[in-house]
Amino acid sequence: MKSDRRRRGDLLRRGSAGALVVLALATLASLGYAGAKKLGVLAYGYNYQYCTTPSQYQYCSTSTSTTSTTTPTTTSTSTSTTTPTTTSTSTSTSTSTSTSTSTSTSTSTSTSTSTTTSTTTPTSTKPGKGCGDKNHLHDRRYQCKVVVFGVSKKEGKAGTTTTFSFPITLSATALSPVTVSYTTANVTAVAPGDYLAKSGTVTFPIGTSTATINVTVIGDKLKEPNETFYVKISNPSANAYLGDTLAVGTIQNDD
Repeated sequence: MKSDRRRRGDLLRRGSAGALVVLALATLASLGYAGAKKLGVLAYGYNYQYCTTPSQYQYCSTSTSTTSTTTPTTTSTSTSTTTPTTTSTSTSTSTSTSTSTSTSTSTSTSTSTSTTTSTTTPTSTKPGKGCGDKNHLHDRRYQCKVVVFGVSKKEGKAGTTTTFSFPITLSATALSPVTVSYTTANVTAVAPGDYLAKSGTVTFPIGTSTATINVTVIGDKLKEPNETFYVKISNPSANAYLGDTLAVGTIQNDD
């Protein structure tokens, strides 16, 4: 009897001790789980899914990696040629642990080239046979030389007039219009008693080389020596230059 009681007491003590150990372990496990959750150790999210090998359910994690590369290249040189090129590659791979990889590459090239060439060749115009070419102004080699010549004539009777025509010439035929100014001036003859003063412009049309300056001389009955006056030329056009600029008009006494 005593041995049975002792055996039962041992079993009871052992059972109590085992229960206390299990309770302690459960308490420790609960505390460890709560601490791990608070620290974020169990914050990972797992999806329960079917994996390929072995044929059973298990927790498998899923991660995704994405790489994107864009390389733009632009070269501009002024013309209208545009060549765009775009390349895109996408690759997706799935294994026992779901993995997705995406690669995107874009390349754009634009080239523009503009070339403008302008060439101007000056036109060289050689003058024809003549002088006063308007394409060679102020060039002595092509200018007309203007010369005026004197006149000597009788004055005529009293109450009459005589025209003194002073020749004025060019060195060659005018290729362009030539102009020159003129005026009269007293020497021994005095205007308006002996002649009529005059001034103006002589114009040589294209293709001509001679012209005249007409001055009116007044006749009288006085016996007197010959009298003179001048005709002066000046201010030639740009395609001419002056030779003899002074001509003498001689009024011969015929009384």
